[in-house]
Amino acid sequence: MNRRDLETQLLAKILEVIPIIKKNNDLKNLYEAIFSSLRGKNLVVAMDYYEKEKLDAPAKYLLGLKEINEKYSEIYIENIFLDCYNEILSNEKGVNDCVKEVVNKLISNIDEEYLVISELENIELIDDQEYELIDSVIKTFKKEDIPFDLATLGLPATGILNKPVIITKVKAKEIEKAKEIALHRFMVSLNLIRLYIPSFKPSIKGSLHSGIQSLITYCKTDKSLSADMKRLGDSPIDKAKISSELYKRMLDSGIGELRIENSISRVVKDCLYWYGSGLDESYPAARLIDFVTILESALKKKGEMTELKRAVSERGAILLNDKFEDRKAAFDYLIQIYKLRSKVIHTGAYIDDKDLISKAGGYARAILLTLIEKSIEMNGNFDDFINYVDDIKLGKDINA
Repeated sequence: MNRRDLETQLLAKILEVIPIIKKNNDLKNLYEAIFSSLRGKNLVVAMDYYEKEKLDAPAKYLLGLKEINEKYSEIYIENIFLDCYNEILSNEKGVNDCVKEVVNKLISNIDEEYLVISELENIELIDDQEYELIDSVIKTFKKEDIPFDLATLGLPATGILNKPVIITKVKAKEIEKAKEIALHRFMVSLNLIRLYIPSFKPSIKGSLHSGIQSLITYCKTDKSLSADMKRLGDSPIDKAKISSELYKRMLDSGIGELRIENSISRVVKDCLYWYGSGLDESYPAARLIDFVTILESALKKKGEMTELKRAVSERGAILLNDKFEDRKAAFDYLIQIYKLRSKVIHTGAYIDDKDLISKAGGYARAILLTLIEKSIEMNGNFDDFINYVDDIKLGKDINA
């Protein structure tokens, strides 16, 4: 990332914004605007979509850069520019100084260390032990687990103690990105449990009974603390019971390999997102698309673009069954599932074929479980997994 190029690009885009925000910096414009922000003494206002597009252009440019997008959250980048515009409107800084300040913030090589914690709803931990799931840990929260005082957040010290929580450690440039990474890790880890307990419907929250959601973020670098709180609905009645026995079965199936960064663990983590989305989605067409996304992701190599319907259906049929007749039936169903997905995508048609959607979900789950189980054998190499499946001909014993 070249500093001079970055400054040149941002300066050009911000210079197009300045006349717009100066023209609109009037309270009377507030109620007719499509966008307004007051982060300081001045209003930053866009009156129409053309102005909003210009206003968003600097942030959009930065977020389009991989080096920026991987390290900073969208809200952080947007707020940097809103602060910049406010300083310009207040004549506190010139445009050039603001651009340099923005770039200085972004090219920092310092990563902060964060500990992100949330209480879990709808889960019961049978044994007093830690359950390590990919990048997160689920455990009963103890006082010795945290390096800060909950009272600092205005929460009672007993509010979260001795309750199930999910915890992750994150390295990030800023707090919003840390929370973004943590929430994704929480979702993937919880969806991993759902792979083994499909009826489990977890959620993160602050207190099981008060209905307050609280994501606690502790910056280990500067020892600062924050919590995001919002109201939740009633707690679900049924709980998933997590025990050492269930955890051992999961470990025996290969989930420990998902902590290792390799091509199989990356595919599985992507698929776990879509798996949770498919389970939660109530609209049938969207459920189908989520499940077929898993089938494609788990059954094709990166860059493989031709004859996907047949290739994915054949590979899926091989993995789902040992006998030729059963494989042929699964192959036919997978072709039907693919055709139905194409109908949804290309026509936007409403579908309600519960049988095919249910089969798609069942197939996606079974194949994802198989991919996890094969990770050790394949040394985490996803291409080797696909080659292994391709070496098995339809009708041949899968163990041959």
